Amino acid sequence: MTIELAMRDALATRPDAVALACMDTRSGLVLGMEVRAEVARDDVELATLSAAEMCSVPRLDGGIADGTLEVDESFVASSQWVHAYVRVPSRRDLVVVGLAAGDANVTLLRAWLREVAEQVGLPA
Repeated sequence: MTIELAMRDALATRPDAVALACMDTRSGLVLGMEVRAEVARDDVELATLSAAEMCSVPRLDGGIADGTLEVDESFVASSQWVHAYVRVPSRRDLVVVGLAAGDANVTLLRAWLREVAEQVGLPA
C-alpha cells in the first residue's frame, strides 16, 4: 500500500482528524499529505516540517546538551489545534503527522496515529 493510499484510507475513518502527512526526517521531504477541504495545506505542511524536531529531545550529559535522542512520538496541543507525531516502527526515519481540532480527544488521536504509522510502514 502506498503512503498516500494508506493516509487517504485512514483519514476517511477518523472524522475528528483534519489532515495526515508523512515526512522523511533524514531528507526533510514531505512524502505525502492528505488534507480535508477546510484546512489550509500550508498549515499542514508547516506542522509536518516540524516532525524532525518534535520527534527528538536533547541528550543531557551532566546537565549539558550533547546531541539529540529520537523519541517514538510526541504531540502539541492548543485551543485551536492538536498536532501529533509518531515514528513509523519499521522505518524510524519516517514520521506520520496527524492534525485535529483543539477539542479532539488527544489519547484517541495518538492511538489512531500509531495504527496509521504501522500501515505506512507495511511493504507496498
